Amino acid sequence: YCGLLFRHEGWPLCVHEKIVVQLAAIDWRILKPGDFYLQVVPYLKKSPRIVVKCLAKDKHNVEEVVIPEVSYTSIFTLEWLSTINGERMGIALENCLLTTDDKIFRVPWDQVVKPEFINKPKTPQLGEALVNGVCTSPVAQEDLKSDLE
Repeated sequence: YCGLLFRHEGWPLCVHEKIVVQLAAIDWRILKPGDFYLQVVPYLKKSPRIVVKCLAKDKHNVEEVVIPEVSYTSIFTLEWLSTINGERMGIALENCLLTTDDKIFRVPWDQVVKPEFINKPKTPQLGEALVNGVCTSPVAQEDLKSDLE
């Protein structure tokens, strides 16, 4: 997203006032088939993990799917959810639950993963490159030489 300003600067963790990645569990009774939410949970004495929580097949419990850390960079894509759905049995997940202080919103995943921007994309300047989705600027030759020395 080089050269773009997000309309909701907290994306992807939140969309305006709506929280995408939860720090606490959502009441399981709110979940409907096809709903899910993302939650950060503690994991032993290691770094916290992100899990997908959704309604279990019996519709009275919550299924928890641990997201491997190597997948964190691709969570906010349509392909990621397709992979999750391919590994599950039952109804495909499609709506992510987003929260505010007092409300819960059921939002289709394809809307969550499409950030909105304030301005049009700028063309990268001559010598700028995109590296892993990040704008990089050229380094002056003098700086390179001094780094090498």
